[in-house]
Amino acid sequence: MRIGASSACFYPAFTEDGVEKLQQLGIDCIEIFMNTFQELDPQYRARLRRQLEAGGTQVLSFHPFTSAMESFFFASAYERRLADGIELYRRLFDCAAGLGAGIFVVHGDYKGTPFPFERYCDNFARRSSIAREYGLTLCQENVSRCRCGIPANVYRMRRLLGDEVRFVLDLKQAVRGGEKIEEMLAAMGPSLAHLHLSDHTEDCSCLPPGKGQFDFAAFFAKLRADGYQGDAVVELYRDNFGPEQEILDAVLFLRRAQAE
Repeated sequence: MRIGASSACFYPAFTEDGVEKLQQLGIDCIEIFMNTFQELDPQYRARLRRQLEAGGTQVLSFHPFTSAMESFFFASAYERRLADGIELYRRLFDCAAGLGAGIFVVHGDYKGTPFPFERYCDNFARRSSIAREYGLTLCQENVSRCRCGIPANVYRMRRLLGDEVRFVLDLKQAVRGGEKIEEMLAAMGPSLAHLHLSDHTEDCSCLPPGKGQFDFAAFFAKLRADGYQGDAVVELYRDNFGPEQEILDAVLFLRRAQAE
């Protein structure tokens, strides 16, 4: 398993600035959090690609800034709106693939919307099929404010879609949603494809790995026993760490824990 970090750690810095900070820390594999429509411009993407190549940086995964729009586009009975959403995500898929990503992360429908979950899953399958055209694996994340922040809905999505769905397990989102990490991991099962890692305590849901109470050695042992084949990134919020060195320290901590 490759373990890197996400440029989202430095949000709201410009995307290229976040990437540069990770490169300066010596982190050679990353998740890119793309921040604006302007950054989908082909010239911008080409500059970012040159920056990545110059630093020998591999892009593991891609997280779009459009997560808050996904209920609007993909939990709607309005076919023109769905068509617009698909065209928008084609642009995002093209950008992600052009930067070398293999995983594409989405949040999905919000909790409490009246749109039938089965129809959202159908729309996810449509996006998943299109993502494969770009060489990408579309992955549903367990965001606490969204429907798949609940293990029962993750199980439902797997039953409905089978091999058409893959998941990102985000530890802090499970903690924030009051869900047990082991139950979310079990719900995703063999469909788990990517990890967003952070630590936590009873008082704080998001800390650099190694600064909290989570047993990462046991977690990695469980992943190995389950045959997990994906990668992982440290994903924190900027107010959950101090000096930037803490990001590198977290990555190195996880690599040691993985080897135990």
